[in-house]
Amino acid sequence: MTSRSVWRTCWVGVALMGLWPVISAASELRLSEALSLAATQHPSVKAKQADLQAALGDLETAKWARYPTVSTEATASSGRPQGALLVQQPLWAGGKIDAQNRLAQAQLTLAEAGLQETRINLMQQTGQQFFEVLRLRQRLDIARKTENEHRKLFELIQRRVVAEISPLTDQVLATARLQQSVAERIQFSRSMQTAELALQQLVGEARSSLKPPSSLGLKMTDEATAIEVSKASSAELLRLRTQQAVSQAQIEMAEAALYPTLALAHRRILGANDSGSDATRTYLSLQFSPGPGLSVKSVAAAARARLETSVQNASVYERQLEQQVRTALADLAALAEQVEPARQLVSATDDVVASYLRQYQIGKKNWLDVLNALRESAQATYSAVDVASSTESLQLRLMLLTGQINNQQLSQIHD
Repeated sequence: MTSRSVWRTCWVGVALMGLWPVISAASELRLSEALSLAATQHPSVKAKQADLQAALGDLETAKWARYPTVSTEATASSGRPQGALLVQQPLWAGGKIDAQNRLAQAQLTLAEAGLQETRINLMQQTGQQFFEVLRLRQRLDIARKTENEHRKLFELIQRRVVAEISPLTDQVLATARLQQSVAERIQFSRSMQTAELALQQLVGEARSSLKPPSSLGLKMTDEATAIEVSKASSAELLRLRTQQAVSQAQIEMAEAALYPTLALAHRRILGANDSGSDATRTYLSLQFSPGPGLSVKSVAAAARARLETSVQNASVYERQLEQQVRTALADLAALAEQVEPARQLVSATDDVVASYLRQYQIGKKNWLDVLNALRESAQATYSAVDVASSTESLQLRLMLLTGQINNQQLSQIHD
């Protein structure tokens, strides 16, 4: 290899080393990015967006009902073709056109609320799954460290058994605890893979690592204010209330069908006219088509029943929303009280493990005490991780419930 080739290889290596932090950072998935991806790229969101476009088309169609209607007809009598052109402009429809427009507008609002509800639900699932993956990754790290500690203890007691310093039962205990830590590590690894796959299904992308947020920026308020704000910003509650407007418009359309429609009509005959009638006529047309029998009354009664259902469903969800907010606030307050004790317990159990191991060497503690202390240390660390993860997950849930963040406003999350 020439000296020039050597220098070129070195420069490429230096360049790649300089780019490595950028490549690593690009592969990290931030919480705000995960929420944005789920709220914009998920197939459920795409479907709701299509529903919204359809509702916009229905509203545009309903507005055209105020404009003239043009129709044509063609006949052949005695071998002579004849056609007619008819133009009708509705003058009064008994409220049918207005009710149809209100129904289309309510359905558009319903589609918008459904889209926002889907986005919020996906963001809640994504946030929960994001912190679940972080929690399981931390648990897996702890399990690996615990396994290494158990392996070191096993090797220690194995040497003592060979030297006939300790009994064989101590080695049996060490082997059992080592195998238990291995099984625990495998279980956490499998759970983490399942959680990562679930997160990938929500965001639509696979990332090598997750970046925990530095802070979520939750603005704490009193319980009454939090409940009031959550009701005002709830997309699901808006959807249930909009269903009431849809049912009311359906009632109005059914009642309006009991009235005739008055229209200004203009008819022009095209082609041969042997009847002797005028080729062009302008007249008032009164049209009445209530449907078969008294079906209109049945339609109105069904719409009233759906209206009552919507009212009761909205009332039920309001109570559920109040309970969700109260429970989240209570759980968050309880977790806040556990953070410091959990941290202190981790430190204390670590000290106990070291102390018991020293005392075992001089015969003041038995082998089972050492193994139990190591288990308690691992469990304390697991609990501390769970408390921290649950706190962040609950904070995000409260922010979504109270409308502090949405798919367009994620600036309160500091990555």
